[in-house]
Amino acid sequence: MNKILVFDIWADYGHFRVPYTTSSPITYPVPPKTAIYGIIGAILGYAKRIDDKNVYLKYFQDEKWKVAISIKKPIKTVYIPENFIDTKRAKLFGRMPKDKPSRTQINLEFLKDPFYRLYITSSDTYGLTELKSYLAEHKTVFTLSLGLSECLSNFKYIGFFEYEEMNTDEDYVEICSIIPFENLLNSNQINFLEKSSKFLKIHLPLEMKPDRELIKSGYFLIEANGNTIKYKKGKFFHVKELNENILLF
Repeated sequence: MNKILVFDIWADYGHFRVPYTTSSPITYPVPPKTAIYGIIGAILGYAKRIDDKNVYLKYFQDEKWKVAISIKKPIKTVYIPENFIDTKRAKLFGRMPKDKPSRTQINLEFLKDPFYRLYITSSDTYGLTELKSYLAEHKTVFTLSLGLSECLSNFKYIGFFEYEEMNTDEDYVEICSIIPFENLLNSNQINFLEKSSKFLKIHLPLEMKPDRELIKSGYFLIEANGNTIKYKKGKFFHVKELNENILLF
């Protein structure tokens, strides 16, 4: 039987910038897998940069880590204007050059009251055990945030559980995590007629090289109101102690 680590993480605000936006940055509705690597690295104290190299990413190569993401509160967004300073022009912030504007105000899209449950497993048993110890003692090496350093977050350790792979045929099972499109062969696998459900298709970055070159991304189905998704004719993973069904990626 395999083991999986489960914890909740939340904040007042969050922002996971979509990289192809420019003048008005928008956010992913859930943390991408690459951002979860950053959260794990912050908890364990993996250095972010040494000699201009993203050292922490070397611990997350070859898809050794698998995750699932559950949305615990409805996805809400707000726009907040922020002032950006051109540091090449305004080297002394107290002395802004008067001839050329060095400050620009841009509206950023923020997640409001984001709340997620993260499920994490890995073939790196030492790293997973170390992560469990930090979470159980509510300790981190670096301060946690949801995306930006201004979006400070809190977390709660749920447990370290056994999970097993299962299959569903014609009967729907309730999946509490987001669903990778690679698990969906056709639209009949999902019950889209559930009341009060809001389904979204999103595209997330998944894997990066240590030099931050993106090497894998994927599409996902999410239920933005935090409801479970009814799913059939496919494999899933069952966490018995929580009675929750998830899909890892």
